[in-house]
Amino acid sequence: MRIDVTALSPAERILWGLGITDPCDIDLDAIAFSLGATIKRRKLDGCEARLVASGDSAIITVDTQSILTRQRFSIAHEICHWRLDRGRGGFLCTKDDISPRDGAAREGETLANNFASQMILPDYLFNPHAAGKLVNLEVVEKIAALFSASLTATAIKLVRNATIPAWIVCHRQQGIAWFFKNKAVPEELFLRKNLHEDTDGFAILFDSGNKKTRIKLESGSLWFSNRDASRYKVSTQSMKVPDGTVISVVSF
Repeated sequence: MRIDVTALSPAERILWGLGITDPCDIDLDAIAFSLGATIKRRKLDGCEARLVASGDSAIITVDTQSILTRQRFSIAHEICHWRLDRGRGGFLCTKDDISPRDGAAREGETLANNFASQMILPDYLFNPHAAGKLVNLEVVEKIAALFSASLTATAIKLVRNATIPAWIVCHRQQGIAWFFKNKAVPEELFLRKNLHEDTDGFAILFDSGNKKTRIKLESGSLWFSNRDASRYKVSTQSMKVPDGTVISVVSF
């Protein structure tokens, strides 16, 4: 595998420096140890993960009540704090800190989230697996399983790296919780605040039965608030995630 090391992100440089060339080799405990940090797992109250640092060593504690993919993201998030914020002594990161919805709110936590995404789903390994793939949840599930990553983190990465206009949007019953779009999205298109009642995503948001919809071609008027949105056709698929929200992948 030929890689331009100068183009790698800080997280990717760590992986590449350790000789990691396969997703199954991304062992976060071993990576943290190589950087002077020890991982501990136990029940935590009020936070997802905690970093306590002193000198050249640190302890990262992660909440065992979270699902395993969430724990992995939390560990990578804390590794970022350890690498980039040495001297501050420690961090206590809540669910909102280690969450996509915090992207525009706290610069330091956004940086740590981006670092975590690159450590678990590094571009130099992710892109070859995503190249030429459709933007839907079936592809997301396959890649997420390969990288031991969360569906949400994988979907965000797939959308951001897609060459066609694509969105990932998370809805709670009160409306949009957060969303990401890629650079190919037309600037004049605006997502509806709430899931339209005629979408399959609406049905699973308000129903505890079905957890994932089929891929469907729908009118843009169901997803965008623009007056002329009906002239667009979009491919959509939605899934309910463990916290009760619904994530949807929308693409042209």
